[in-house]
Parts: sequence; structure tokens; C-alpha cells
Amino acid sequence: MSAIGRRINLGLVAFVLLSMVGTGATTVLYQDSASELRSQNQELRQENAELRESLDDTRSEVESAQTRVDELEERLETRSKDVDQVATNLNRTESQLNATESQLAETRRSLRESEDRVEELEGTVGSLRNERDALQNEVDDLRSTVDDLEMENEELVDERDELEDQVSELEDEIDRLESQITTLETEVAELENRNRELRDDIETLCNQPENQGKVSCEDS
Repeated sequence: MSAIGRRINLGLVAFVLLSMVGTGATTVLYQDSASELRSQNQELRQENAELRESLDDTRSEVESAQTRVDELEERLETRSKDVDQVATNLNRTESQLNATESQLAETRRSLRESEDRVEELEGTVGSLRNERDALQNEVDDLRSTVDDLEMENEELVDERDELEDQVSELEDEIDRLESQITTLETEVAELENRNRELRDDIETLCNQPENQGKVSCEDS
């Protein structure tokens, strides 16, 4: 029980005692009790004013705390969206890298097939050249059949020229494929650099003090 409460109870006891004494004494006691009650009322008013002031301060603190909570929740939502965007960009970059690597592997396979074909054609050209030389020797030996052999030789030369044209075209194709490989390798290097930059951005975001414990950062 507070001191004010005890004073109120004492006042009530005094009031009860007043009913048990004479009129003169009752007047004196009543005046004292009234004075004490007025003093108590003044103290109660002061205490109520202090309580209202304290309540206002508490409400201000609660409003300030709520504002801070709202700001933190907004920042957390923003950071979460940033992390989601970075993760999306990283997944897109990885997908592009995988597609580029697949395309590069296919290009290399095509290049190997072209190289095998060039080797095969070179073998054919070598065989034809050997055959041409043999036929030329036969022309020297068989003058009587020179006309027929020259005609056959011309046909072989034409075939050789056609094959050499094919070889030239294949060499051009090889040059084109090598150029494509160079371009793809450049793109792969750029994608790898971009991937590293995105990883660095994620690591920087995760290492910021305000994000500790608020965002989920997994090592990739």
C-alpha cells in the first residue's frame, strides 16, 4: 500500500472517530481531515500528471521504436530482393555459360571431323598424284597409246583440280571454324568474368554488417 493510500485510510479512521466524540472536537477533527484530504488530492493530481507525462514519453518511445522497426523491415525486404536478383542473374549467367560450353564442344567436334576429312582428302590427293606419276611414266614407255593416256591424264588433272578446290574450300571452312572458336572462347572468358563479378557482389552484400543474420548467404 502506498503512502497516499495509508493517509486516506487514516482519514477514514479519523472520520469514524469523529462520530464518537463531541461536537466541538468533531469540528476540529473534521477541519484537520478536510485539510489532509485536500493535501492528498493535490498529491494525487501531481502523481497523475507525472504518470500522464511518463505515459506520453512511453508512447513516444513506442512510436519511435515502431518507426525503427518499419525502417528495418523495409531495408530487410530491399536486401532480400537484391539477393534474389543477384541469384537470378547468376543462374542466368551459369545457363548461358553452359550453353556456350555446349556450343563450343559441338564446334570442336565439327572441327575434328573436318580435320579428319581433310586428312582423308589429302591421302586421296596423294594417291592420285602417285597414279598420275605412274601414268606419266607409262606415257613415256607407251608412245603408241599416248593420245589415250593424255586424255585420261587430263581427266585425272581435272579431278585433281576439283579435289584441290574441295581442299581449298575445306581450308576456308577450317579458318571460319577457328574464327568461331576464338569468338566463343572470348565469350566464355567474358561470361566467366561476369560470373566472378556477380560472386564478388554477393560476397560483398553478405559481408555487410547490417545484413549479418538477416539474409541467407550460401557458398557456391
